[in-house]
Amino acid sequence: MTIDYNEGAEVGYRWFAKTGAKPMYAFGHGLSYTTFAYDNLQVEGGDTISATFTVTNTGQRAGADVPQLYLTDAAGEERMRLLGFERVELEPGESRSVSLTADPRLIGRFDGQAGRWRITEGTYSVALGKAADALELTAETTLPEAIFGR
Repeated sequence: MTIDYNEGAEVGYRWFAKTGAKPMYAFGHGLSYTTFAYDNLQVEGGDTISATFTVTNTGQRAGADVPQLYLTDAAGEERMRLLGFERVELEPGESRSVSLTADPRLIGRFDGQAGRWRITEGTYSVALGKAADALELTAETTLPEAIFGR
């Protein structure tokens, strides 16, 4: 008996994003006794992608949230990759600024011929949300061509 696994690296939440299938509970799904809002998403390029944003507890109780930053487009290639997340505990009405910096390997692709990681020059889109299927804010930045690692 032969079993073929032809998903490549597109497994889990990446497979759902690629195929459009809807999971019962998306990657990053969580429950809380309060609500949160995100705003002021700002993204910078360079050697990698860095993002800052504000998280506000809009509910009546203290609680924790885990905002997640995803890569959604890499120089014209639609791609779903978790770039970073941070757990934030807030009192009702409290806001906090959060900064995330992505590992460049999450943005690039491994170039087998060069034996190194490669980031293609172009425009990169990111999205911020509560789960892989609950993205609320988007932003873009540009990155230069880069080859790194070994």
